[in-house]
Amino acid sequence: MGYYFSKFSGAQAADLSSLDVGIINAVLVAVLLICAYTDGRGGKIFNKVTFPAMLAGLILNGAFGGTRGLLWALLGLAVGMAIQWVPFMLGLAKAGDVKLLMAVGALKGWAFCLFGFLYGAVAFALLILPWLSRRGELGMVGQNIRGYFERAALTQSAPDAPAPTVTKRFVPWGVGLAAGFFIALALEIALGRPTWIFG
Repeated sequence: MGYYFSKFSGAQAADLSSLDVGIINAVLVAVLLICAYTDGRGGKIFNKVTFPAMLAGLILNGAFGGTRGLLWALLGLAVGMAIQWVPFMLGLAKAGDVKLLMAVGALKGWAFCLFGFLYGAVAFALLILPWLSRRGELGMVGQNIRGYFERAALTQSAPDAPAPTVTKRFVPWGVGLAAGFFIALALEIALGRPTWIFG
């Protein structure tokens, strides 16, 4: 299983050399740093960063890997969009988050995008706690969660969702995603793949 996973998910699936991967990684790091900064500071991931990154992913993979590389990048872009499409339609993610995943998918392929997203979800959970605490909202979130489960235990049914306690209109999901993609990149550099499983 590990052979097939690495064959169809990593850089070798697009016939990329070490130099090619290094160039793409440099673009990826620049994009992630910019998006993490702008999302952390103002809750925005800008089109002027993500759209050129998508285009760069398609062009670079196409130039380095030919038709196979271009198709690999297109698949990564599509998977990036699919991962966040339902949360976006439900109002749980912003358009910038979707476009960041599409850009990463175009640059690094579907497996990197998928595993980076999963690591990002864990990183976000760890980042959001001090972020809410600094804003004085962590206690209110905890009270809401405790109250919800107390009502559920008393009534033996699922009560209505509590009113939101987070007052700002955004949470820095892009920062968590960037952290997750950096974890995937570190694993790829160390292990040759963006995950420690399938090995």
